[in-house]
Amino acid sequence: MPEEIAADAEAWPADLIVICTHGRSGLTHLLMGSVAEGVVRIATKPVLLIRGK
Repeated sequence: MPEEIAADAEAWPADLIVICTHGRSGLTHLLMGSVAEGVVRIATKPVLLIRGK
C-alpha cells in the first residue's frame, strides 16, 4: 500500500503527499504497522502527516 501511494504521487504532478495517521504506538504499532510511516520512508516527495482524533 505505501508503494502504491508513493507511485501515484510520482505519476501525478504532486508537490506534496498529505496523509492521516492514527498515532498508534507501542505494541499496537508493532503488530499493525503504519501505512503513513511506510509512505514517509519510501516517498521521494515531501509528506505531511496529520494526526487523527
